[in-house]
Amino acid sequence: MQFEQGANSLRVKAANQAAILKTIYRCGPVKRSEIARRLELTLPTITTSVNGMMARGIVRETGSALPDERFVGRRAHLVDIVPDSRRFIGLEIQGFRRTVCLLDYRGRALYTREDREDCRDYGRNLELAGEMVARALEACRIRLEDVAGMGVCIPGLVDRRRGLLEELRPSLNWSRRDVRGDVAALTGYAGPISVENNACARAYGAQLFRREELGDAQTFAYLFINVGIACPLVLNTSGDFGSVVGAGEVGYMVMDPDGPPCDGGGRGSLECYSSDTAVLCRCAEVMAAGGGPVLRRICGGGAPTMEALLEAQAAGDPDAEEIVDRAVRMLGLAVANINNFACPSRMLIEGGLFCRQENRDRLLAQVRQNLCQVIRARTALIFVEPDPFSGAVGAAAMAICRDLETYGSAD
Repeated sequence: MQFEQGANSLRVKAANQAAILKTIYRCGPVKRSEIARRLELTLPTITTSVNGMMARGIVRETGSALPDERFVGRRAHLVDIVPDSRRFIGLEIQGFRRTVCLLDYRGRALYTREDREDCRDYGRNLELAGEMVARALEACRIRLEDVAGMGVCIPGLVDRRRGLLEELRPSLNWSRRDVRGDVAALTGYAGPISVENNACARAYGAQLFRREELGDAQTFAYLFINVGIACPLVLNTSGDFGSVVGAGEVGYMVMDPDGPPCDGGGRGSLECYSSDTAVLCRCAEVMAAGGGPVLRRICGGGAPTMEALLEAQAAGDPDAEEIVDRAVRMLGLAVANINNFACPSRMLIEGGLFCRQENRDRLLAQVRQNLCQVIRARTALIFVEPDPFSGAVGAAAMAICRDLETYGSAD
C-alpha cells in the first residue's frame, strides 16, 4: 500500500496515521519495522506516528521480538492496541427484538442485553433501545461522552452515508426514517453514529473478529437467514478493512416465478421458501391441518419455533423433515447461484436451520451439485453458530472501523 510522501499535507498525514493504526489493529503485536514494510513508509514516519498514539494511550509497547536484523544486538519492541482505551456501543433493532452491546477496542464484550418485547412501532423501538443504552452505560460505569462511537443496524435498505432507513418490509411501516438523527436525539449522543443493514453489520463484525475463519480471503460473503435473507459481499479484505458492497437482498432472488407472492412485490422469492418466517408459517399450516405429529406434541398447542422444528426433525417427524428439506434445497440453489456469480473466497452462513449438522451436509451437497466446477475449488463455505448478539456486535464493529479509518483526520 503506497501512500504519498514528502508533501507536508494534512490529508496525507491523516491517511498515513489511519493506515498505521489499522495495521497495528490487524497485525498487532507488531514491530515498527514491519509496519513500515507493509505500508512502504519510512521508519521515522512510523515511529513519530506510533509515539503520538502511545501519548494518547491507544497504543502501547507489549514486549520485544527477536533482534532486528538491521540493528545487531537490539531487540525490536512490539506495539499493539490498548483494548481499554476506547469503548463502542452496538445496537440491533428488529421490531420483535432489540439487542445492545458495549465493546472495548478489541471487541471484548463488556455488556450485552436482549429485549424481546414484540413492538412494531418505530418510535417505541427507539425508546426501548435508548433505555438499553442507558442501562449498559450505568452497568459499566461509563459516561456517554466517553463512548468513541456507536453503530446501529436494522433490517431493510439503508443509506449508510446519510444514516437513513430507506425501505423496510410492508409489515413494518418504518421506511424513510432518519435513524442516525433519531438515535442521536433520543440518547443525547453527540459522537459518530454509523447506520447499516443488519446483515451488512454482521459482515463488518466478521472481518474484525473472525479473522481465523477468513484467513487470507480477498473477498467474502455473509449469508444471514432470519426473518428475511441477505448476503452482503465484502471486497479487498486481505490487506485492509474491506468494503461492504450492495444491499445484499438475495431474499428477493426469484426461485420460482409461479410461486407464492412475496412482500417485495414479486412471486416465488427465496424468502418465500427459506426465511425463518416462511419456514415457521409452513409449520403452523401443517400443524393446523393435523400434520406434524411430533412437532405438535413438542409445541404443546403453542406457536412453532425453530428449536421445536429441529427437534421434531431429529425425532423423525416426516412433515418436519419435508419442511426443512424444501427450505434447505432452495437455499442450496441460491448459494450456488451467488457463488457462481460473485465467486467469493469464503462464504459465512448464519441461520437457525443449520444448528443441525445434517442440514449443513444437505446444503453443501445441494451447492456442490449446482456449483460450477471451477468455482467449487475456490469458495469455502463456513457455518457460523447463530448468536443473538451478532448484529449488535457487528454494529459496534462498524463504529470501530470508522474510528480506525478516520484516525488523524481531526488533528
